[in-house]
This record gives sequence, C-alpha cells and structure tokens, in this order.
Amino acid sequence: MKCFLFLLYLLSAFNEPLAYQDKKPCTLDTTGKYALVNGINIYYEEYGTGESLLLLHGNSQSIEAFKMQIPEFAKYYHVIAVDTRGHGKSGDDGKTYNYDLFAEDMNALLMHLKISKTNIVGWSDGGNTGLILAMKHPDKVKKLAVMGANIFIDSSVVDDWVFKELNRQLKEMQNDTTQWAKNRIRRINLLLTEPKYSFSDLNKITCPVLVLAGEKDVVKERHTRNIAKNIAKATLIIAPNETHDFPAENPESFNKLILDFLKEN
Repeated sequence: MKCFLFLLYLLSAFNEPLAYQDKKPCTLDTTGKYALVNGINIYYEEYGTGESLLLLHGNSQSIEAFKMQIPEFAKYYHVIAVDTRGHGKSGDDGKTYNYDLFAEDMNALLMHLKISKTNIVGWSDGGNTGLILAMKHPDKVKKLAVMGANIFIDSSVVDDWVFKELNRQLKEMQNDTTQWAKNRIRRINLLLTEPKYSFSDLNKITCPVLVLAGEKDVVKERHTRNIAKNIAKATLIIAPNETHDFPAENPESFNKLILDFLKEN
C-alpha cells in the first residue's frame, strides 16, 4: 500500500503540466510578492502576524501544497509561504537544482525581508532544504519541523522501486525538448542525486527540531529515526497510519503537531 500511494504521488507530481503548476492560484485571498534574490525572482505570500514561520513545499509542488495549513498557522504566526526556484511562480536561472542552492535562496530571502531568525516547516524536499539551512545558517532558525525529509539518497532511504520509477520517467522524456520536460527532468534528477550529507553533519543543528514522518512514509523509518538521533534537540514522531502526504491527507492532526511543537517553551 505504501508503494502504491507514493507511486500515485510521483505520477501526479511529475505528470502535471508545468503551466498548471506555475499558474494555479492559491485558494486563499492573497497578494503575492516577488523578491530578487540569488539572481532570480522568488515568489512568496504573507499571512498573519507574530513570529515568522517559513513554509517550504516539496518537489514539483508550490505554495498551494500548504492550503490546508496556511489559514490555521496564520492565526498565530506571520506565515511566509514560498515557491521554490523553478516551481510555482518563482523564476529560474538554469542552474542545476540542489538543496544547498535552495537553502541559500531562502537565506537570501530572509535577508531581503529583514528577518533575522525564523521558524520553519518543510515538507519532503522542503524538509531537506530546512535541515541544510539549519546546518549552514544556525543563527537564522529558531525552530524547525520537517516532514518526510532525507539527508542523503540511496536504497537505505527509499525502496529500489522508487529509483526504477523515476528512471522510467526520465527515459520516457529523453526525446522531449519542451521547456516543461526540461524542467521536469531537472526535478527528477534532484530526487535521484540529492541531498549529499551524512548523519554526522546534522550535529551542526542547534535549534529544536521536530522530525516527522508517516508510518507508511516512502522514506524508510530507520532513516527518519537516524535523522532525529543525530540532532541534539530533536523530537521524533512517526505518525501512525500516515503516509508521505500526511499534511494533505490529515491536515487537522498534522497542524496540531506542528503548532504544539512551535508553542513549546
């Protein structure tokens, strides 16, 4: 069942037309903004007041992925929801995608917004970016919650069928020269090759971290547990019966876990 659910995720995420991904409006009332950082225009939306809370979505997603989180989180925090470079409405300069680059984009955005320290929630790829930001810029992160993140990629992290499915998609697109296909290939290659850290690198993280994954997550439980084990101030939660799509499939439970963690002294 876990394999089947994640296969549906892969197929829906990577086969959705880029025009739809880039132009689908958020279902919330909002006025989006752009910030020129790291040589590209990063699109972001702001909601609520209070301490800042940066939301980082997953591969081939956009701000829309957090439509069930933003209204609830904005009751208590100044939410900054971001489209990662090459995703949603954000720009792109053709550089190879990697999570270090994404993390530097977010660091530059925080400087642009004059935010010295922020809370972060990252889902999947967004969790990877959050972990790297906390490793490389520990002074910028007050609290970090990651959902379904990974710190490196090999068969100890996900099952072999995931690699086979992604490689099948690459082969399917090898003769497609459209811009949509080119960007899709870059996103898949990101999943196949990144990140490239080790568990010991997580020792650099000094802030409290909530390490979340679903019991039926595509990221293997042992990997998630080792992430938590190597962060000094980590809290681990393996959510019973949940999948990699926990934030979308059971937002009420997910939101409560996040808010409880953020509100802890």
